[in-house]
Amino acid sequence: MNKLFKNCNRLTLVSVTTLLSIILTLLVIIIGYKLMGVKIRQAEIIIGICAPLLVAPMVTWYLYGLIKKLDALEQRLRLRITREKEDVYSATIHGTQHVVNNLLNGLTLVDMELENHPSFNKKILDMFHEMLSESKKLIEDLSSVKLINAKEIKESVAPKSVVPGRDDSS
Repeated sequence: MNKLFKNCNRLTLVSVTTLLSIILTLLVIIIGYKLMGVKIRQAEIIIGICAPLLVAPMVTWYLYGLIKKLDALEQRLRLRITREKEDVYSATIHGTQHVVNNLLNGLTLVDMELENHPSFNKKILDMFHEMLSESKKLIEDLSSVKLINAKEIKESVAPKSVVPGRDDSS
């Protein structure tokens, strides 16, 4: 029904509604009088045409205006909800970024202490450095999402395919 209102202008809708009202009114009069076995007079036919001709255009014109206002309000509401979702997402990301940065700073302190212990496994220390770098990059990728929707957010932190034997850090 909403598509019908969007595809037709107000005048077309009023005309079609008025015509349908007249036809349906005449059908009701004809069927009602036939069932009662009474002859239809010319006055009933004229009233059956004039009443919908007077009422239907005004009612349709008014309802069309209300539907258009409702459609505009719905669009504004959808836009407001989208903006609110974006604001919530941004606030969540900023909060998460703060927490993760505090954690990364703490882990950097742990890293500095590990550097002071030559007996600590160098391979583990290198893996630790990679994890720190990857965490920083992932939080940056997550906070740089432009189009806020589930697909974009998931893709921003999804594991990137790595070609074996190839180092992309150079």
